Amino acid sequence: MRVEEVPTSDLVLTHSLYGYLTATEHTMETYAMPCTGRISLAVKSAQNVKKGDILYSVLSPAVGEQVAELTHARSSLERCNAELATLKSRLEKLQSIGTANSELESQYKFKHAEQIQLVQGVAVAEARLKMLLMGTELSEQDGLAAVVVRANDDGTVRNVGINQGSWAEQGAAVVTMSNVEDLEIVATVYADDELLVEKVRATMPVGRDHVALEGTWRLDEQVNTEKQTRTLYFTPSELPQGAAAGRLCRLDLYAGVNDGKHVSIPDSAVVRVGLDDVVFVEVKEGTFAMVKVHAGASRRGMTPVAGLVPGQRIVVKGGAELRYLLPADGQKKKSAGHFHADGKFHEGEHH
Repeated sequence: MRVEEVPTSDLVLTHSLYGYLTATEHTMETYAMPCTGRISLAVKSAQNVKKGDILYSVLSPAVGEQVAELTHARSSLERCNAELATLKSRLEKLQSIGTANSELESQYKFKHAEQIQLVQGVAVAEARLKMLLMGTELSEQDGLAAVVVRANDDGTVRNVGINQGSWAEQGAAVVTMSNVEDLEIVATVYADDELLVEKVRATMPVGRDHVALEGTWRLDEQVNTEKQTRTLYFTPSELPQGAAAGRLCRLDLYAGVNDGKHVSIPDSAVVRVGLDDVVFVEVKEGTFAMVKVHAGASRRGMTPVAGLVPGQRIVVKGGAELRYLLPADGQKKKSAGHFHADGKFHEGEHH
């Protein structure tokens, strides 16, 4: 069962069509091997990830060697600093009693020169390691140096190009992601359709609900001569949690001036009961009331009806099943009633 909120609009619904939530090629982000090594994947295709989540890690001999070189350079510098401090302390004691020691002074000068070289060596080793990491994170796996790659933004994994545990060279593409903020709904319209569009509103299925989305739209002026179609793009102002590329969405196109009495709802929400058209309205979570409506002519999957109020939550999938739970013909007629989520019909208004 799926529910949807009756839309509020001072415009008239002129057209409805379906499109897919899509990530355009120029908004894709590819994460590559920062260095040669064996990969350990933490994600799979179609998985939603948050900014900062680990995508994969790499065990790299080159990084391990560079970490060892940096560790050795730092240890050598620390040892030199300690020796230099000892020499300086001895010289200061001799100077305090007015005694000169040329050999000790020479040792201090040589050690100071060595210190300068070691500082430069540490800087070079750090720069080489930084180049290998390429902005990634250094970690450890089973006592070995590992490079960890994290997601730069919230998004969806579109493709994983390397198998788990494989050996790959530096620069090889590993994970391609589409960022949530870059997703848009793409739909196709026939080139000869005379579209009256002042506003576009999107509806996306999320769990048991159809969520309404506001946003901006644009209609491609260029016609696909082979298919005689044009493309309509809709960019949501904000996407609900869990939205991912590939989700089927409905786009409702509005224009003109609404009479204030009719709202347009999906055909699937209107159920025939006897001679009446009815819609099942969710009066609270899990409880539904049957409301009689006056339905107009369906147009491209949407029906204008009178008798509903914008903001009401209506059943757009599962209403036919609720209809079959009504008392059978010939039984005592219920003048009013409501359903609970357990499928039972109860006489009287809901309290």
